[in-house]
Amino acid sequence: MTDVRGTVRRVAMVLTALLLAGCAVDEPPLFPKIVNVGAAPSSPGLGMQGPAGNRSGFDYDLTNWLGEQLGFTPVSVNVLAKDREDGLQRGTVSLVVATYSVNDERRAKVEFAGPYMFTQQGIMVRAEDKDIYHTVADLNGKTVCVTSGSTSSVQLRTALGFPVSVVEKDVYEQCRQALHAHQVDALSTDQLLLFGLQKIDPEVAVPPDIVFGQQERYSIGLPKGDKAKCEAVTRKLAQFIASGLWDTFFRNNLPNVPVTGHKPDPNRLNSC
Repeated sequence: MTDVRGTVRRVAMVLTALLLAGCAVDEPPLFPKIVNVGAAPSSPGLGMQGPAGNRSGFDYDLTNWLGEQLGFTPVSVNVLAKDREDGLQRGTVSLVVATYSVNDERRAKVEFAGPYMFTQQGIMVRAEDKDIYHTVADLNGKTVCVTSGSTSSVQLRTALGFPVSVVEKDVYEQCRQALHAHQVDALSTDQLLLFGLQKIDPEVAVPPDIVFGQQERYSIGLPKGDKAKCEAVTRKLAQFIASGLWDTFFRNNLPNVPVTGHKPDPNRLNSC
């Protein structure tokens, strides 16, 4: 009789373990089936929406890859630089993959997974003026266009050591138009973005040796406190960078741009 009771207890333990394992499998997924993702509307090579609504760029390819890996279908929603935190706080987007640089002010409001890309501040000028600009000092007294709410605006005012006139627009395309209209002398933002803009406009030039300011660390934004999702995205980003897919996406979207200095170490991503 004792042996029978012992057998019953062992069977009960096995069944309990199986039930617990089944519960773990049946846990709800981390992300819903559909996820609104904040995307840049006018950053060729990184995040671009064409006239017909089609999208392209490194950030767009990365967004789709993350969706496949984490089990959701991304829906791209245009966000301006100045509206990214607000979109996450109000819930109109659940992720932002839009050349979103980490800084202390933003960290107070947003969780960041990454970084997945490095760059630094640069300038774009009219091709006819490219011989005027050799060093950062050549911007002294010039009028420079930036996008509202970007780190570029702050750096132009604080990192140069000499005065420039800063004009703010909603998107880079408006700055590019202002440059061609001779309303500004230069456009300034992250140099990778400028190389992307140069792809679609033969009448502009990006002086490759003019860089300044802090290193920009593109990361993926999530609502503040959303630690579990942030950690899941960070793990996937480490795989993405280490696998070689990062290099493929970079070459496909930013051809002729050197990889050196732009690719993070997958083993040194920030903790959420």
